[in-house]
Amino acid sequence: MERIVIPPRLLAVDDDPSSAELVVRVAERCGYEAFATSDSRGVVNLVDALKPDLLAVDICMPNIDAARLFELLAASGYGGRILIVSGQDHAVLAETRAKAESLGLSVPYVQQKPLDFHKLRAMLAARGVRPEA
Repeated sequence: MERIVIPPRLLAVDDDPSSAELVVRVAERCGYEAFATSDSRGVVNLVDALKPDLLAVDICMPNIDAARLFELLAASGYGGRILIVSGQDHAVLAETRAKAESLGLSVPYVQQKPLDFHKLRAMLAARGVRPEA
């Protein structure tokens, strides 16, 4: 019996649509099925619908900050991984990561803007593909 393989999914969330699309393009080249949104208010609904394996999140967005978004994701039972992306300094990134992890979320990746595309590709390529259950 042939095993069906489906690509992992990524959702990029950034209030700058071009930044979100850039992450999507890199992810697609790494074998992901990737989506982007610049509307932070609808992220939890998109996560519920798309069930992304990886969520790339800019922490500075209008309407909802990263701390509140992480609370909502944890309450909804999001079990995927999170990549925090931001132009903020390392201390803010570390604090944001700690907050997400304290809620039970998996945040194995943090990247400061401007993105290092070599590191981003390496991180995405390490994920590979997931077999269909």
